[in-house]
Amino acid sequence: MASIIKAAPARINVAYHEHRFRTLVVDEDPSDARYYYGMLRALGHEVVVSESYQEALVRLAGENFDMIVVAQGTSAFEGRQVAARALEIDPKRPVIVVAGALENDCYMEAMEMGAADYLERCAAPRDFMLSVDVHLRTKAAA
Repeated sequence: MASIIKAAPARINVAYHEHRFRTLVVDEDPSDARYYYGMLRALGHEVVVSESYQEALVRLAGENFDMIVVAQGTSAFEGRQVAARALEIDPKRPVIVVAGALENDCYMEAMEMGAADYLERCAAPRDFMLSVDVHLRTKAAA
């Protein structure tokens, strides 16, 4: 897995190496948080990890981030408050919601809220990295 993550930036032609994006990862599962941390670091991001949704809300109030990656949690969509607050502060900031299992209601809620993407947690590293790349290119072009 580590070799896939290290090789992926070259394979997806990441075009924004001149800017180091600051990304907040919000996931209460430490192994998932490490997984996203590793992929984002491989893309050259400065990554801040919040291990609770409450901590993430505090960070959003006092820090600037270019992108937010937030875990859905369960079908109750515990990450909803973080995604909503992040988009309220900056509607153009990409928010990617990652879900343990794809839930249609949560997907619709996230997308209606303004999330940039909704991915299954076990998505291939390449799929996650491509999503990050596409949404940050769009933000950079705006």
